[in-house]
Amino acid sequence: MVDQMPGTVVLTGGTSGIGAAAARRVATSARRLLLHGPEPHSAVQPLLDELRRAGRAEVVYARADFDRLDDVVALARKVASATEQVDVLINNAGRPGAESRRCSTDGYEATLQTNYLAAVLLTERLLPLIPATGRVVHVSSATHLSARLDLDDLHFQQGYQPAAAYARSKLALVAHAARQSRHYRSGIVSVHPGVVNTRLLHAMFAVQGEDASYGAANVIHAACDPGVPSGAYLDERRVAEPAEQVRVANFQDGLHQRTMALLTPWLDGR
Repeated sequence: MVDQMPGTVVLTGGTSGIGAAAARRVATSARRLLLHGPEPHSAVQPLLDELRRAGRAEVVYARADFDRLDDVVALARKVASATEQVDVLINNAGRPGAESRRCSTDGYEATLQTNYLAAVLLTERLLPLIPATGRVVHVSSATHLSARLDLDDLHFQQGYQPAAAYARSKLALVAHAARQSRHYRSGIVSVHPGVVNTRLLHAMFAVQGEDASYGAANVIHAACDPGVPSGAYLDERRVAEPAEQVRVANFQDGLHQRTMALLTPWLDGR
């Protein structure tokens, strides 16, 4: 079946919302689920117990605060100590745009760091464990279609707006998937999971959405369907055109160069 997870799955942001719903599905079929969240182990013990009862997956929990890139490095090391291979990496962790602009512990705009830089850093550090047949899924958002990312103002020092900060970070994820697929890594895709009732949605938008299980099913589809082209952007389950800026090779390359420069302290000596 298309939604049957292979081998070992790493799922970030897996303790609430779409992530927790996706974890429930993964636990029924994967051999091992490495679940990330920002909460202490004791706070997520009921979810972990539920996942372990749900199916055959070995469930390993790792706490990391993506406001600190050192935590992302530690997470990657924990994954590497728990498994020799990652078949699927789902970069689902995300936060809404802060009400007013704030910087992370590392000095980067907080929304960009949690939603984009942390995902790229984790992906880069886990690539040696991901086989050619593996897949990386960036959970993005259709809000990226309304965004424009200024490469000379990645940290949104000019004209900051919460919803725009979120949309820009999701545009960056789509561009990363497209660029990495184009250059050297097949099997990386991005997906808009749908408009889903989560704390994140209601923190920014006065709308109602689908149940979290609906978004989770779309994420699982992106992770498992062999027919999804490498580098594709999925609007739910449909391959769709991403934002115009994303489709410009010079923009993809410029964003990649700036991203690698920002992440250099955490990539050296990997």
